[in-house]
Amino acid sequence: MAPFPTDPTEGALVLLDSRRRIRRVSPGAVALLDRSPGALLGLDWRPAELLSGRELSWHEEQLRGSVPRDDLHLVFLRPLRSSAAPTRSVASLAAWSDSAELALLRTPDGRVVEVNQALARKFALPALEWRGKDVSALVHPEDLPVWNEAQQRLQRPPYRLAHESRWLTAQGWRWLAWEEASILDEEDRVIGLRGVGRDVTKHRLAEEHFQKLARAVEQAPLAVVIAMPDGRVQYVNPRFTEVTGFTLEEIFERGIDVLRSGFADETEWKQFWGTVQAGQSWRGEVCARYKTGQPVWELVQVSPIRNHADEITHLLCLREDITERKRLEEQLRQSQKMESLGTLAGGIAHDFNNLLAIIDGFADLAAVRVAADPELSRYLSEVQAASQRASGLVRRILTFSRKAEVSFRPVSVNRLIVDLGRLFSETFPRTIVFEYRLDETLPMLAADQNQLQQILLNVCVNARDAMREGGRITWITGRCSGERLGRLGAEPGVEYLMIRVSDTGCGMPDSVRARIFEPFFTTKHDSGGTGLGLSVVYGAVVHHRGVIDVESQEGVGTTFSVYLPMTGGESAASAAETGGVAEIPGGTESVLVIEDELALRTLLRVSLEAKGYRVRTVADGGEALEFLLGDPGRLDAVVLDLNLPRVSGVEVYPTLRRLAPDAAVLVLSGNVSAEARAELEASGQPVFLSKPCRLGELGRQLRRALDGRRPRQG
Repeated sequence: MAPFPTDPTEGALVLLDSRRRIRRVSPGAVALLDRSPGALLGLDWRPAELLSGRELSWHEEQLRGSVPRDDLHLVFLRPLRSSAAPTRSVASLAAWSDSAELALLRTPDGRVVEVNQALARKFALPALEWRGKDVSALVHPEDLPVWNEAQQRLQRPPYRLAHESRWLTAQGWRWLAWEEASILDEEDRVIGLRGVGRDVTKHRLAEEHFQKLARAVEQAPLAVVIAMPDGRVQYVNPRFTEVTGFTLEEIFERGIDVLRSGFADETEWKQFWGTVQAGQSWRGEVCARYKTGQPVWELVQVSPIRNHADEITHLLCLREDITERKRLEEQLRQSQKMESLGTLAGGIAHDFNNLLAIIDGFADLAAVRVAADPELSRYLSEVQAASQRASGLVRRILTFSRKAEVSFRPVSVNRLIVDLGRLFSETFPRTIVFEYRLDETLPMLAADQNQLQQILLNVCVNARDAMREGGRITWITGRCSGERLGRLGAEPGVEYLMIRVSDTGCGMPDSVRARIFEPFFTTKHDSGGTGLGLSVVYGAVVHHRGVIDVESQEGVGTTFSVYLPMTGGESAASAAETGGVAEIPGGTESVLVIEDELALRTLLRVSLEAKGYRVRTVADGGEALEFLLGDPGRLDAVVLDLNLPRVSGVEVYPTLRRLAPDAAVLVLSGNVSAEARAELEASGQPVFLSKPCRLGELGRQLRRALDGRRPRQG
């Protein structure tokens, strides 16, 4: 069937069904009949009534169907005269007097001549009071330009138009749709304007509501999928395409089962599909791989959409990308795991260090007594060496697992590197070897030891990951002037201590090397890399007012060079106290040992009494307080453990300072937290010794503290 003509001069069509009711009208027919489509559809075709007073000719053709009930009738309308202007008619609204549609007759300058009862009721103003009014005062100010333009267009061919605007009615602002036509005299002059309107506010609001919903779905941060009840996708929003890389056309062409994406196995999928098919909502987390091949974690919710008959017509699927949240959750779990390990390590350190101190101390005593037997001396030396190695291992584990205070103290960089190298040798794959080229003349460096350990740890872990098949890590230390490091932003005239770590790994391209210090940038997604290791390194170097340089070549390896400003001081070699079995300096002073481990109390008592000290011992904090509050007599020094039963050493210390202010205090503990250290130092200045401590070192520190006391008053 040919399309309906829209130009009245070319005729117009009306389509009737088998019962001769109007089923469809062309725009041309609407113009010639001067009625809206809504007013015509469904009416019985009665030419005498519909064409009354109109200069129209018509004829009808029957379109036969396969059965009589499918017959259609096509009515052709044509004006009797050739003109683009509307039919001349009497300026009256008699035809709309009983109509539910609004009718308005105006003069060419816009003054009201007549309104029908429907319009009068709409505005709650009697029909007679409308005459002479300018209706433009009722039009919304924002729509007034559209209304005025429409009135001007009615003054020229084709003298008809349709438009919408807001009007202030008795119900408030309402959208009215107008179909207007000019009334012409015999000389084709406009003598009136006739408008037929209807309230389309509900339709307009519904349309605006639909547009808002459409924009919300299009711009939603969630991926939205609308599918048929059998799972065939009908719509995806731009966010879905952004996350997955698939457009709706690709889904159609490739037959992608979007709802199936992310389910690990058939059992999970069947459980999900059974829930949805039963008309229930489903919510859960899935991990899918889309175009990029990278895993995407999504929080998925699928709900049925029902019609008025409670039938499921579609499925609404909302998919939220939670990949970043899952990554942060994994980091939090890892952090909690490390915190738990730190708590556990701190808990066992006390007992373990006590055992090591007992082993090392009694080995010292035995070595003195068997000095004449070289073979036994060698055996005891091996016991002591193993004890010291175990002690260092515990100390390094505690360093990495606890929250340590940030403080700049003299640090032997070479010794730190050697200690870390031993730890890495025991934990890194055996296919990785370590090489040392250390400058033994380097002075002590004023630095935070924990941050230095973090720098070296993260750089070496990166080197390990770059050498999956094994390789070599080389440690180099030395000196470098600030002038040579000008390109890195170093200060001229300042001498820097250099720590260089080189590996023989896979190396990095320039594009990766340029971003390695960015937080959260990582190339180790599959192995759980967080992208924070090297950003921590950079922050620690800056915190020390240092600079860092990175050189890398793919297939050759990577070198990290850290430069930290040096301060003057004696060399590390001369500053260090010699270890091993050493003579305890003698003395006659009174010493109180507060220690819960019986064997260690016995060791300290025997060792110090052998050198002339008068030693008394207590087993816990409560017993220590009872001793101090009694009559302790002259008390010159106290060896205090912190991890004590009943009352902790931290709680004993203030009472000790108050009752024995002149006593030298040596705090002997395997794990002193930053908070505990600050609390102890606030009440005095004790000497801190780490368990296990060699007897010779403890004796020297005790003698030094006793000799450094202020003179007793009185």
